[in-house]
Amino acid sequence: MKHLKYIEPQHARDLVSIRPGEQKLGEVIKVLTSLEDLKSQAAPFVLIGIGEEIGVKANLGRPACKDTFVQILKPLLNIQVNRFLDPEMLAIGPYLDFSDWQAEADSLNPQEESELNRLRELCSLIDLEVSELALQILKAGKVPIVIGGGHNNSYGLIKASAQLNGEAINVLNIDPHADYRALEGRHSGNGFSYAKKDQYLNRYAVFGLHESYNNQQILEDFRASADLYYLSYDELLSYSTDERDRLFKDALRWLGPGPIGLELDTDSIQGFPASALNASGFTMRQARLMVKTAANLAAPAYFHIAEAAPNLAAHTNDKEMSLKALVYLISDFIKSYPLSE
Repeated sequence: MKHLKYIEPQHARDLVSIRPGEQKLGEVIKVLTSLEDLKSQAAPFVLIGIGEEIGVKANLGRPACKDTFVQILKPLLNIQVNRFLDPEMLAIGPYLDFSDWQAEADSLNPQEESELNRLRELCSLIDLEVSELALQILKAGKVPIVIGGGHNNSYGLIKASAQLNGEAINVLNIDPHADYRALEGRHSGNGFSYAKKDQYLNRYAVFGLHESYNNQQILEDFRASADLYYLSYDELLSYSTDERDRLFKDALRWLGPGPIGLELDTDSIQGFPASALNASGFTMRQARLMVKTAANLAAPAYFHIAEAAPNLAAHTNDKEMSLKALVYLISDFIKSYPLSE
């Protein structure tokens, strides 16, 4: 993996605001300096990052999600170590820095067919390294928590999970978009359809799909397949909170007892700075509850937070709030996960 990089342990410490009488996560957390560290590392969860927004551009979207992993480190490392969070649960892992390919992508015009094709070729190359890194984490018996980059990276995570288990896996995606677009070259809008085509994805459920933002062919594909399921956000509007929670649990049950992947596109959250804006979506409280429920009931093989774009926030405070929101999602997942003794 030529794009693999590591956070310097001293850099992680430097991000911490020290306060006498308190202990922050960054003061004690394990920061991996090689993949060999996985063998001796007790932490069941490893945070890894992906620095790219090529897949979003290749999908004709708003690219602004390449720096999220680096940006989240400071707010994450400054949360308190207390009885609610054991610092030995999480390790800071490596990240894939695709800045060289990103520089090339930044110069390409997706309105030109040949340049759009090149963007999609680059996305396919990213797939290879994402799946390789994820497989190394999974083989070590760890649960990857993945942040940064476009939803194209779902493909590599699904592929790695399927390779580990020797069979296609089931996936729950909390997302307004099914990302099940045509097989027209890789981008952020077809990670799941490519994973299905390549037999890495078995059952696939989308929770909170927006009826007006998925094309007719996608809807027909879901109607025609017993392995594809969605419940639209538009339908959920007519249900009470208790009924919505029940329906979410029903979606988890529909996926079955085997290992699942958990995907959360941040554009499912209303007003969140993401690659696609959402004027009517889940609240942060609802998103947190779904993550907690999925972690507790399904013990996902991985957790992928996609397309968060704090740089698109209108104000500095909004940017800081969005990063803090991501920290809540990460800590909720860890705290709710059922670990065997």
